[in-house]
Amino acid sequence: MPRKPRHPNRLTLDLPAEFVELCQADGATPEMVLQGFIADLAGIMNWASDPRADGYSSNGSDERRLAMEYYERVGWPWLNRG
Repeated sequence: MPRKPRHPNRLTLDLPAEFVELCQADGATPEMVLQGFIADLAGIMNWASDPRADGYSSNGSDERRLAMEYYERVGWPWLNRG
C-alpha cells in the first residue's frame, strides 16, 4: 500500500547560475540533484513495496555515507552545541 502524501515543507531558493549550468551539463535538473542529496542525507529509502508519494529516494549506501560526511565536515551538527 502506498504511503499517504506528506505535507511538504517548502523552500524557495535562488540558485546560482553556476549550479544550474553544472546540473545542465550533466543532464540533471537542479531539483533532481537537490532532492537526491536531501534523500541521501536524511537516509530516505523508497522501497518498491512501499513507495513514497513525494518521490524522495536515496541514491545508495555510499551516497548516504558521503552526504553525512559532508554535512558533519561542514559542522552543521555542532552549530548550536555549547
